[in-house]
Amino acid sequence: MKYLLVSVSLILLGACSEGELTLRAVCEKEPGICNDLNDDSHCNLQRRDLIMQRFEEKHLPSDKNKYQLLIDLEKYSKCIELAAGIEHIKLKEKTSTRMVGYITSLKEIKRLSDETISSDDPHLLYYHWSRNKSDSHLQRFLQAEQNNQLETPELQMALVSYYSKRDREKSIQLLHHALELYPPQPKVDPEIYASLSSMFYKKKDYASSYHWALLAQQSGAFNVELQELKIYLEQAQLDHEKIKDTAEHTIAQLQLGHFTPPKF
Repeated sequence: MKYLLVSVSLILLGACSEGELTLRAVCEKEPGICNDLNDDSHCNLQRRDLIMQRFEEKHLPSDKNKYQLLIDLEKYSKCIELAAGIEHIKLKEKTSTRMVGYITSLKEIKRLSDETISSDDPHLLYYHWSRNKSDSHLQRFLQAEQNNQLETPELQMALVSYYSKRDREKSIQLLHHALELYPPQPKVDPEIYASLSSMFYKKKDYASSYHWALLAQQSGAFNVELQELKIYLEQAQLDHEKIKDTAEHTIAQLQLGHFTPPKF
């Protein structure tokens, strides 16, 4: 097994040494992972991510890569399902290849789902619980929490999806911990900011809600309406400019990889 991994790694390194591994190079090398998808311009980003992940999983099979492949398949499937319903006036075969791609995505999701159903990988345990409502996978996922096996931002967010309707305080702690787990110069999931803002809003902690809404807005992923929060802050005689300063401090902490939850 060790020899196999080394050999595969050398193959991939060899491809990279000749320049960045491009979509065209992958499709020329492994046409089978490209030819059963659409061949027009629809869902370009999702198609590219899917092809590159299919290549990765084929040459470096692992539970982690299978999980990512399932996610990329779902994103592609959702996109191409919509595109498959668009009638191409001049080139009917274009519409047909979109349908082929959509059918491929459904078959591959089913195949990988069946293949990974017995896995103890935390990502896959979460996947099978969240997609299939499997209580046995949920219980194993929660046991993984007890065993400290979910110490990544992504898996902390997965836990929040379970606890958010059951324990708001724990959910806030999990979101804070997710931020603590990021390395310096992180690419933070903006959903963390939005979730924190929403949860603090429901607690009527408008200072904290405003703080996280500022970060959600700055992430560019959310169009956050701040005016209502500003009104609440004024009613509570809280200075929103000071909260802005705290938000800037939080961003600086995250960039250094030393996040601590702010207090107001």
